[in-house]
Amino acid sequence: MTRTLSALLLCTLTLTTITGCKKVQEELAASQNPFPKSSPLHAPVDTTTRKLVREPAYLERMKGLSPEQAQVMGAQLSMSGMGRLELPVLERRAELIGQLLHKQSVADCAAMAKVTTPAEAARSSERIIETLATLPQPVINEWFDIAYQATLAELQQRPLTQVSEAQVNEAAIALVQLVPSDDERQRLGQVMSTLHTASDADACWAVRTMYSYLPKLPEPQRGHFAWAATQQ
Repeated sequence: MTRTLSALLLCTLTLTTITGCKKVQEELAASQNPFPKSSPLHAPVDTTTRKLVREPAYLERMKGLSPEQAQVMGAQLSMSGMGRLELPVLERRAELIGQLLHKQSVADCAAMAKVTTPAEAARSSERIIETLATLPQPVINEWFDIAYQATLAELQQRPLTQVSEAQVNEAAIALVQLVPSDDERQRLGQVMSTLHTASDADACWAVRTMYSYLPKLPEPQRGHFAWAATQQ
């Protein structure tokens, strides 16, 4: 464990006022923020990390990790915790993903839709971050707040949100039925059944279509579909 992390863990666990604790917190939070102060991502990441370094469970996960490894661990904790969040939060995250997809190039959008391996997921995450930086600041702040909520849920091992395969299938059917054109419904079904071999144009169109109709789904299908989107 690094000296900085050891000192911060002591501060957190003793719950007493120790000279320098605040400075140590600031140093650790800064070491895990990869974005320059000029970036619109810097402030929300700083806010999120400052809250997390007050959590003993988070500090335990960071033991022995370099700043780069800590960033990867943070991302993994966030993704693992998504399935523990309440459905309304996941619905809002799905709406934000829809905004990201429409801002991305067709190639990047298609790559995000076709993710199957950890390496592809990592590249997709990089593209998401690049696109996120182009969105309004309130949207960026909300994105990282949801990530914080998911990380905390994972650290606290909150119960997983339970959604059945039957409920997901029902939500998918309901979403397809919202598409007004018979031709587009047929195209959507064909593309989604062969997504990984579809052209970039088709794959991007399909995933953008799904996320654009998701907010129009009635409850509880909307929440079930949003939950399914976190299980990739």
